[in-house]
Amino acid sequence: LHTSGTNVDFTALHATGQHLDDLPTYPFQQRPYWINAGGNGGDPESIGLTRAVHPLLGAAVTVADSDTVMFTGRLSAGRQPWLADHVVGGSILFPGTGFLELAITAAEESGCDLLDELVLESPLVIPEHGGVAVQVLVGAPDDSGVRPVSVHSRGDDPGRPWVRHAVGAVRAAELVAASAAPVAAAVAWPPQDAVPVDLTGRYDRLASEGLTYGAAFQGLRAVWRHGDEVYAEVALPPTVPLGEGFRLHPALLDACLQAIGLGTGIPESARLPFTWTGVAVSAPGATRLRVRTSPAPEGGVALEISDGEGRPVASVESLVLRDVDTAELAAAGAVGRDALFELTWTTVPTPVPAPLTWEHWDRLGADGTVPETVVLDSSSQASQGSDAVHREVHRVLGVLQRWLADDRYARSTLVVVTRNAVAVDQVTDLAGAAVWGLVRSAQSENPGRIVLADLDDLSALGTALATGEPQVAVRDGEVRVARLTRPSAPLTPAPATSASSDTPALALDVTARPPAFAPEGTVLLTGATGMLGRLVARHLVTAHGVRRLLLLGRRGPAAEGSAELVAELAASGAQADVVACDVADRDALAGVLAAVPADHPLTGVVHAAGVLDDGVIGSLTPERVDAVLRPKVDAALNLHELTEMAKLSAFVLFSSAAGVFGNPGQGGYAAANAFLDALAAHRHALGLPAHSLAWGLWDGADGMASDLVDGDRRRMARTGVRPLSETDGLTLLDAALGTDAPALVPIRLDLTSLAAQAELPPLFGTLVRRPAARPAPTDTADTADALRRRLADLPVDAWEAELLEVVRTHAAAILGHAGPEDVPASRPFKELGFDSLSAVEFRNLLNTATGLRLPPTLVFDHPNAAVLAAELTSQLAPDTDGGEPDTERRIREVLHAIPLSRLRDAGLLERLLELGGAAPQTVAPVDGEVGSIDDMDTDALINMALGGRDDFDSTGMSGDLR
Repeated sequence: LHTSGTNVDFTALHATGQHLDDLPTYPFQQRPYWINAGGNGGDPESIGLTRAVHPLLGAAVTVADSDTVMFTGRLSAGRQPWLADHVVGGSILFPGTGFLELAITAAEESGCDLLDELVLESPLVIPEHGGVAVQVLVGAPDDSGVRPVSVHSRGDDPGRPWVRHAVGAVRAAELVAASAAPVAAAVAWPPQDAVPVDLTGRYDRLASEGLTYGAAFQGLRAVWRHGDEVYAEVALPPTVPLGEGFRLHPALLDACLQAIGLGTGIPESARLPFTWTGVAVSAPGATRLRVRTSPAPEGGVALEISDGEGRPVASVESLVLRDVDTAELAAAGAVGRDALFELTWTTVPTPVPAPLTWEHWDRLGADGTVPETVVLDSSSQASQGSDAVHREVHRVLGVLQRWLADDRYARSTLVVVTRNAVAVDQVTDLAGAAVWGLVRSAQSENPGRIVLADLDDLSALGTALATGEPQVAVRDGEVRVARLTRPSAPLTPAPATSASSDTPALALDVTARPPAFAPEGTVLLTGATGMLGRLVARHLVTAHGVRRLLLLGRRGPAAEGSAELVAELAASGAQADVVACDVADRDALAGVLAAVPADHPLTGVVHAAGVLDDGVIGSLTPERVDAVLRPKVDAALNLHELTEMAKLSAFVLFSSAAGVFGNPGQGGYAAANAFLDALAAHRHALGLPAHSLAWGLWDGADGMASDLVDGDRRRMARTGVRPLSETDGLTLLDAALGTDAPALVPIRLDLTSLAAQAELPPLFGTLVRRPAARPAPTDTADTADALRRRLADLPVDAWEAELLEVVRTHAAAILGHAGPEDVPASRPFKELGFDSLSAVEFRNLLNTATGLRLPPTLVFDHPNAAVLAAELTSQLAPDTDGGEPDTERRIREVLHAIPLSRLRDAGLLERLLELGGAAPQTVAPVDGEVGSIDDMDTDALINMALGGRDDFDSTGMSGDLR
């Protein structure tokens, strides 16, 4: 590789242990990407730790007032590339020999020589990108000198929970050499009558069983069978660096285990270590080994390991292997990467409400003063049919649009109130649930302007607002807030006994097992010919044993690829019927359901259909919203009502995280999917099967995510959202269906990115743990106060240049550029790549940076960075003798709030008009209508108030004023 004319020696770079995960994947990048030579955190001894000389462990520390010793390290495919060669079920799996290496290393460093036992409780999946932190704990000795040992891991983000993977016991053994009985050098190797075992195709056969060994783990060189014993020679491939400190390199020891059972005639299968007993290493650092395996009690295998000359290296009294269910193993990996969550309502202390001035939205006069709080009551216990949902979403959308477009409301808070629309207890207001989705998107687009409150009654309004939370519920005086959490039921794999063998099998806990689909029943799937529909159809057949599918779609058999899908499913042993049906048409759906044969009754429903029509709140129309609600809301209600009496084992709704997070630019889609989540909760309360899965982004070539542009993906990445692979998505589907939770959020989150956000949404407050707040340096803190302090230290004529830098810096962040220098001051924002959604995000950043309330149309009203910087300067500039902007704003605010009738009654109207050069008769009411200062444009208001402009007509007002 050549970059900037410099040859890079990757072998030398790798030897330093530096990260290669995040190198640029494109040429000619003229920015530095190499991390500094300090490595991973510098010298551990400088921060009070003890250096651990081991490739997998970096430091150790003895816990105060305890004999417990903790060893720490980090595992990643970037730091230890050989790990990527151990793949099980499509996931990079940390080998069981690796746990043994960690435990033995920690034991020896703690003065122990013998590992009495090590039980592997759960697998450790290494992510393709990034890594995991590991801790090995060696506890205080008991009266017999035995010390507990355990191995734990968690993802790179500190907010993730620690998972225990292995637990055991170690002790000192004075006669370790004797316990590791040598293979005598004088004995022929292998025994004279041993039978060679053909290894041809060995690794290919294992790969077909789901255990894929890369080059680093293909160390098995020769095998012989002698009675019930197996002899083997193994060697560490030369491409794998041994590294200083390995007792037995995990890849080398794994090759020893690969010889177990060879030549017995028993079919090969993916079997991994489960329990190690009586392990001792007497000669670390070998790269070539001889191993003899023999039967041990209780189905175990004993190993004697020596070097090429027969000198003892290690011994294992007993090793028990277990068969692996690769699908369940993948589930453990997917869940372990923080991909399955639940929206919970967490109780918080009840605050003391402050004095509150508020009014109902419907009672606000067109010209009256706007109080600090305005309440829009969206609570309804009336009809909850689809028509009611559409009507209420339309109504609230209209209010939101007026609220956000009118400057009169800029300094007030709109509180949208519902009753029993969220899953604090029973959900009865399904229309209100859809409103929550819509309003969540409005909140994301306009931070700080709107509050959602689900209340028993309006007497709890003050309590709800006193929390300062954007989403809150109050029940009988108890305050709850919305938080994203991990599912309450653990989804970590647990050892279980295989039904077909006495050998322990890797299985998820019973709470994480998918529900049974009746083999002879029919499963209905909507959206079946889309990307997700095709994936789910195949998965229902191959993973759940479904043998009859009813696949519904608007185009039915005419949809592209439907014939191929039917043929593929038939080859897997399933009959699939593709039917054209608009599921939102109740009569059409009823006809399809009536045709389901009685001998194969309907036993499952999976509703995966949906459409997108994205746009910020101000751009939405009732028609655009209806187009999104119909395939979600109307169809789901039809499915719910028409199958209510059927004996279903599963009713699965494919929702979207947009309904939970309130994705900006997806108000209609968020409303539709929040409704699905509420419907699932409603069914659950009725005792009916229900799961609503609020999916994050799926990574695929087609489907709804295929229309995402680079800006959309950058925006999602900034919010910590990462795409799900098809394998992870289907695995999470199974994991979610195995829980009792009616609504879950399967989404891949980068919690490190979330923790680094300056303004972390309260929704993540429980999930993401952040360090205690520290005062940020005032010269770098990008807050309104810091900016104003910086400006105060500059002459006024330098303000525009400073604000231009602020504008360009935030624009660069939105567009994914390296810095402000990549944003030309005079180039139009539209040409730079801004769309309506990025424009809203840009406005929000500038609001935070300046403390202003800027409109969503900011980048369209001010076409480039230079013009926008000039506008910000005018709004932030200090008072001047010529009539300052601050005074202009105060005058405008006051005049906006005064009806013309009051000015006339006070005898001020004529005087104001004279100052503005206007004739009194120009504001006479028309047909009894009372005019308003609000009807003037800004220039007319300023001219009227200050008399400073002469470029208007003789009235000094716009023609719209009556």
